[in-house]
Amino acid sequence: MKYTTNNDILLLLAKRLKDYRLAARMSQKELAEQSGVGQATISHFEQGVNLNLTLNNYISLLRVLGLERRIEEVMPELPMPPMALQKIEKLIPKRVRRNKP
Repeated sequence: MKYTTNNDILLLLAKRLKDYRLAARMSQKELAEQSGVGQATISHFEQGVNLNLTLNNYISLLRVLGLERRIEEVMPELPMPPMALQKIEKLIPKRVRRNKP
């Protein structure tokens, strides 16, 4: 499935959060108590009723479920710092001229 809109991605995140919560055998109430995020907020997010969960709250939920380290999979570290890449790009010629035989 292609996630073409922000809403598509948010619905996927909501579904995955619910799946992981259930796999951890946690109720919404338990997740709310441990994360500090309101139970109604969690319920509305999981149902797709209100997808305006703050990033801070989402990270709190991930942390309770033991998933905060998985963020590295979503946004891995760049293999090379952007400034170093710019310096290398300056050394690469834009065009290569060839002498005609």
